[in-house]
Amino acid sequence: MLRIEIAASDGQGRVHGGINEDCVGHHGNAAWVIDGATGIGPRLLDAPSDAFWLAQKANALLAQGLAESPDIPTVELLRQVMRQCGEALGREQLGPAAAAHEHPSAAFAMVRVIGGEAEITTLADCRVIAQDGQVFGSSALDAIEARTIAAMRQILAEEGEIAPEALKQRLMPGLIANRQLMNRVNGYWVLGTEPRAADHVWQVRFPVRPGQRFALASDGFLRLFEVFDAAEPADLLAISGAQDWAHWLARLRALESAPESLRQFARVKRHDDASLVICSWENDG
Repeated sequence: MLRIEIAASDGQGRVHGGINEDCVGHHGNAAWVIDGATGIGPRLLDAPSDAFWLAQKANALLAQGLAESPDIPTVELLRQVMRQCGEALGREQLGPAAAAHEHPSAAFAMVRVIGGEAEITTLADCRVIAQDGQVFGSSALDAIEARTIAAMRQILAEEGEIAPEALKQRLMPGLIANRQLMNRVNGYWVLGTEPRAADHVWQVRFPVRPGQRFALASDGFLRLFEVFDAAEPADLLAISGAQDWAHWLARLRALESAPESLRQFARVKRHDDASLVICSWENDG
């Protein structure tokens, strides 16, 4: 059985009054992390945010789908969940149909143990750490976001001091252009409202051994090594218990809040939601 050791999510709201658009979940021999992408256009739904709505909706539908069909292939499960999310959006949206790039979207990572193998599935920039610190998952979104960070560095170099809201407005045309590449060939693929994205997951399988551990994380928690160089992937994989989680989360929030943090460690959002699932495989005979 897949034993869940930690399933935790901390919203950036603790820092500046936002909401948590991440979600963690598990059912049977599957565990996952969902990271809703903060909207850049008008709100479509009567919810704290469209990204919050999608993360919660997809989380519930994943658990429901696995409960109803434990052996359903992951790609088919994701296709089903995204179709249901699209149907729900059509029923619940407040105004006329929005353009596809304005639909809520999310990054995603899942671990399932199937027939003696660990199956890792990702969309966008959530990741899974296993195999003594190996990071699993890849997306064209990485290069796209790197262009945004390069533009941000150029603005900071030109302007010196600039207010966060002014910086966001300068970056907005590029952010919109990036979002228009969502779920398109030669763009990037996400968990959202388009079922065809399920055919473009990053996925790998390998034999699972008793006691093998997995760490699933949203990019907000992955900042510890992807942005701040304050940890190694193996450090996250070794997290055990609430005290360890609290230690690394406090380290992350301190790095995000430090003076000159944005200039030293360029990123679009100073703070981000941070989520982690630690699970291990136990051979129950």
